[in-house]
Amino acid sequence: MKRLAGILVFLTVLVAGIAGVFIWLPKFLEEPSVVRLPQGASGPGRGAASDLPVSVRTFKASRIEFTDILPVMGSVRGTREVDLKFETDGTIREMNFREGDLVAKGDTLAALDDREARLRVDYADSKVETALAQLRLAEQRLSVNEDLFSIGAIIEAKLREAEIEAEQAETQVVTARRERALAANELGKLVLRAPMDGVIGTREAEVGEVVNPQKIVATLIEISQVDVELGIIERDIERIRLGQRVKVQVDSLPATPFEGRIDNLAPLIEGKSRTLTAKVRVANPRGQLLPGMFARAEIAVFEKPDTLVVPVAALRDADSDGKFDSVFAVENDTAWAKPITLGYVTTDYAEILEGVQEGNQVVTEARGELSDGAPVSLIEVEEAGIERAEPGSPSETRDGGER
Repeated sequence: MKRLAGILVFLTVLVAGIAGVFIWLPKFLEEPSVVRLPQGASGPGRGAASDLPVSVRTFKASRIEFTDILPVMGSVRGTREVDLKFETDGTIREMNFREGDLVAKGDTLAALDDREARLRVDYADSKVETALAQLRLAEQRLSVNEDLFSIGAIIEAKLREAEIEAEQAETQVVTARRERALAANELGKLVLRAPMDGVIGTREAEVGEVVNPQKIVATLIEISQVDVELGIIERDIERIRLGQRVKVQVDSLPATPFEGRIDNLAPLIEGKSRTLTAKVRVANPRGQLLPGMFARAEIAVFEKPDTLVVPVAALRDADSDGKFDSVFAVENDTAWAKPITLGYVTTDYAEILEGVQEGNQVVTEARGELSDGAPVSLIEVEEAGIERAEPGSPSETRDGGER
């Protein structure tokens, strides 16, 4: 009996324990209740993150000579290239130049065999002498007849005959002299002279070769000024204008820049490369630029003096319409959003027409989210043309004011 009573007590306690577990277990699994704090109060162990200053880098808006540069490549060409040819047939007797020689206007470059031409000149000279002798004889005969006519020894018809003979002899002298000039001119055609100052290009004939007026002996290229031909790709064509300033450099003279201006634009797009040819006229008085040299050029596609600029990194698109419309300006350690009006924009800088004043510091980099009126702390300040400096360094007071 006692044993049965013990079993009943054990079962009663077991059932009560199981029931307690099912009643209290859900309460242990519930989330802890939320403690609501008064408005403005901070929770335990937490600070007000919105009051912490955002670290920023800024740029001091400055007025500069604003220039946008387009880098391009091209080749040096002579402004004039003349094919040198003899004016007559013949065999080349001598050549006095090599490829690449600098020559002056009037220099003798080559000559043909002139033996036959000189014989024609000598023959013409002899004809002149003969005609002069005939003229002297006719003049002497005319003088005698004039004396005889004056004393009545001959009739007038005889005098007129002597006068006609003298006129004929004079005409023969004129003709002989013209034949001599023609022969001398033909002799001159056997000499090839430089028509201008320049450099010899390709030599295409040799001594002993028979040539005619269609045969090119060499090419003479004027280099007192040269054309640098630049290839402008299709997407940049709208930025190119006549008269734009260009700086040119060649590999052989890396420390010597040359300057010129766009003098000519081709009227069509050429080749598979789809490029437009722009010619830049460059003065070359020392002959340092030679045709065929590879050239690197920088075209000033936009130039404006005394222009207020800020870096493109400072621009914001506040309304997300795809257009920059504002910047953050720092005043008294606070960032303020300022609407702006932009002018010309390059990959690095943007022209500010309205909204920012010279000397304003605009944010170019923020280490956190910025909002209008947010506190900030400066990491460094940059100014156009001036190296970056940490706030508090001596360069802060450059130009007499804080950055």
